[in-house]
Amino acid sequence: MNKKAKKILRTVAAVIVAIIVAGGAVWLITGRSPMAIIVKSALHQMDTESYDKAMADKTDKRTTEIPAGIVFPREVAQYTIGTMQVFEVPAENEEKPVVLYLHGGAYVHNFTSQHWKAMAEWAKATGCGIVAPNYPLLPLHTAAEAHLLMMQLYRELLKGIPAHRILIMGDSAGGGFTLALAQQIRNDSLDLPRHLVLISPWVDVMGGDSSLQERDNWLTIDVLQKYGTAWAGQMDVADPMISPIYGDMEGLPPTDLYTGTWEVFYTDVCKTYDKMKAAGVDAHLHVAQKMGHVYPLWPSHEGRKARREIAEIIKTNSKN
Repeated sequence: MNKKAKKILRTVAAVIVAIIVAGGAVWLITGRSPMAIIVKSALHQMDTESYDKAMADKTDKRTTEIPAGIVFPREVAQYTIGTMQVFEVPAENEEKPVVLYLHGGAYVHNFTSQHWKAMAEWAKATGCGIVAPNYPLLPLHTAAEAHLLMMQLYRELLKGIPAHRILIMGDSAGGGFTLALAQQIRNDSLDLPRHLVLISPWVDVMGGDSSLQERDNWLTIDVLQKYGTAWAGQMDVADPMISPIYGDMEGLPPTDLYTGTWEVFYTDVCKTYDKMKAAGVDAHLHVAQKMGHVYPLWPSHEGRKARREIAEIIKTNSKN
């Protein structure tokens, strides 16, 4: 190797070491991985303008596609329940669980690439099946219609999959929807799913901790309340179907809840956990310091760690 090549290699090595040292210093000082800081800084704050734009968009969201480049380990089927598009990936075998996943998006936005990536990751890592409904969204639809279709889907799933193999999981609005759906399943005396996973669930559409607003550079409480009111339609915003924190927690399945201390939902998630524990639910709260909304979906160290934890939850529930 000549002197010039050696010099280039030494320079590259020095740069790599400097990056590693700098990243370690950032992590030590801030308590967050560099990627978590980058992700959080790239988020855009909700505002009235974005709300008005979203609510003025009358695009038909009843059909969507899995983004190019996202590959599931088994073939994805599509079908409809009523007018609702459903994606389904079969489980590896009949002993593996099936995850019914309800995506977030303030009840107005559809799946994002991060949703699809996480679902594909869990399907590959655990052998689980995935059922991903494209449930009705604002501004053309409201909660009453979406809940009817989701209950119809759950009844259809029970015809071919025993409830002890089903986990219901959701993030943000989908997390709140997951809890509300579980309460309705219990109220209707249907077989309950085996487990719930709630990722930064939106459990009170008129809630949110204003003392955390300056830390949360994505969610804005007063804008969220506008979406929540619209989602409720003719229903009371405190109806458990809309804000499941006000619902009865007794008899619900074991539940894992994830939240970050720098999101406005943090306090409401903690209250939900406390209410579940008081009702005798086998609930577990996972709190990430200085993390923001739906951090388990982030492409950061903290997000990957949480997704591995969730994969272990799925695997655990594959044991009869």
